[in-house]
Amino acid sequence: MKRFFTALALIPSAAFAHVGDHSHVAATHLLTEPDHLGVIGVVIVIALGAWLWRRGRS
Repeated sequence: MKRFFTALALIPSAAFAHVGDHSHVAATHLLTEPDHLGVIGVVIVIALGAWLWRRGRS
């Protein structure tokens, strides 16, 4: 599992959603922009897949 989180941390897609400073925006911006929603969706799918995979192995 440590390798999974290490590999996930090395993927820079969340950091490069788009150019711009997000220090002044509200949380609604992060939850309404398509590029942010795509990254959030990918993270959720990966986390759910890892959870189901671990659950099936035990």
